[in-house]
Amino acid sequence: MPSAQAATRAPLRAFTLAAAALLAGCATPTVDPYDASVVPVVLTGIADAGARDLRAPCREAVCKRLTASGGACSDVLLQLAGEGDARPAVTPGDLAQRYRIAFVPGFLSECFDRLARPFAGTEKVLCSQSFTVDYFQVPGRGSTAENARRLAAHFAALEADPRPIILFAYSKGLPDTLAFVASYPLAAKRIAAVVSVAGAFNGSPLADDLLPHYRKWVAAFPLPGCEVGTGEELHDLRRDVRLAWWQKNRQAVTLPIFSLVAAPRPEQISPAGLGTYRWLAKIDPRNDSKLLWYDQIVPGGTLLGYVNADHWGVAIPISEALPGLAFMFRDKVPRAALVEAAIEVVAESLGSSAPR
Repeated sequence: MPSAQAATRAPLRAFTLAAAALLAGCATPTVDPYDASVVPVVLTGIADAGARDLRAPCREAVCKRLTASGGACSDVLLQLAGEGDARPAVTPGDLAQRYRIAFVPGFLSECFDRLARPFAGTEKVLCSQSFTVDYFQVPGRGSTAENARRLAAHFAALEADPRPIILFAYSKGLPDTLAFVASYPLAAKRIAAVVSVAGAFNGSPLADDLLPHYRKWVAAFPLPGCEVGTGEELHDLRRDVRLAWWQKNRQAVTLPIFSLVAAPRPEQISPAGLGTYRWLAKIDPRNDSKLLWYDQIVPGGTLLGYVNADHWGVAIPISEALPGLAFMFRDKVPRAALVEAAIEVVAESLGSSAPR
């Protein structure tokens, strides 16, 4: 008799392959490029967007960890123009006493949580260093408003703790977190900073084009561990929706936001994501197979670095969970080193050793 885990894996494998085929095959745009809902935008450099550039200290923090483990830093972080030189840094020894760490997963993560949980290995590493770590699960097919309510419930259930939270938001977890911050400001006061990891700040052109197909074939596909969706969860990732949301709510989001951008070299794209990578490459080859690189940066925020990993690999150890499908993924990424480095740089940037 097959085990319960094997019984769970079978439909997930089927869904993974079916979804990959769907995304690769539905390559005809379905949205009018000049629809009345389109928000006018401009492409500009990091400094002109009001973003702070902390790539150099982040590189230093990542590299010293990889050197200790024998890894090559140049394989993990891309070095692009204007980064500058890193200064020697000393890792504070009391970060676990100063900050609490939390993770918010992304689109469909709940559906695959029992097999491939984002940052699962990283959580273990942080706990071994005495950090208190919270994983705020949200509905995998929930809208941003629904997931903001779930985050508010998570925060309400937290025990009293004077330590502020550095919250890592992955993929759609970033819009969900920003909606929480804007809608529940009192609860969000416990957050010292948000670190976006391949965050879908501006959404994705894929959501624009795939929404009709998703509503018809994927939203109600039965998956163990998560409720069916309505399609609003993908609608919330349309670029016009995200840009309009930011225009309306940006004044309500006052906490610092740091970005780790997934920007893989072409050979780091997982075979399972090549269809959507090539689709987005018609717009810009600098994409992680789900998001364009510039759609992952928050105006007025802080850039930590460009990670040589695709959208799945930067956060999820899929090949470890599903070794039979390992050939479909490129996810040998030092996630713990990236997260540890981000915590160090964020803590230094916040500039205070005392909890708020």
